[in-house]
Amino acid sequence: IKILDVGCGSGYLTACFGRLVDRGPNGPILPVKGRVYGIDAWSELVDFSRANMMKEDSDLFDSGTVSLQYGDGWEGLPDAGPFNAIHVGAAAASFPKSLMRQLAVGGIMVIPVGPDGGVQSLYKVEKVKDSPKFDED
Repeated sequence: IKILDVGCGSGYLTACFGRLVDRGPNGPILPVKGRVYGIDAWSELVDFSRANMMKEDSDLFDSGTVSLQYGDGWEGLPDAGPFNAIHVGAAAASFPKSLMRQLAVGGIMVIPVGPDGGVQSLYKVEKVKDSPKFDED
């Protein structure tokens, strides 16, 4: 299982996802092992996430369960996908197609959508099949 955490912030949720799919000797909470990829557009927050996780969850890095990186979260990590789950922590003005393309069939993305400073709604997006028509406008 692969999980993408867009906007890893403090690292708390990334660590929680890591514990669910831990590849280390303690094993996962879920019945499958996996990988968690945290990404943030602010390098300071990536550093903050890493520092927080190193306090009590450094084994998630050692086991290769969790990785963190600086980058444009709206673009995701296409080389690491497809993802079974994508969590987006900051609201998007519209649904980011790049992230939607990175969902595995059966995968779920949870994302707030709406204008900055306006009404935002939390959506659950599930990819039910691959479709070549998705990229057509």
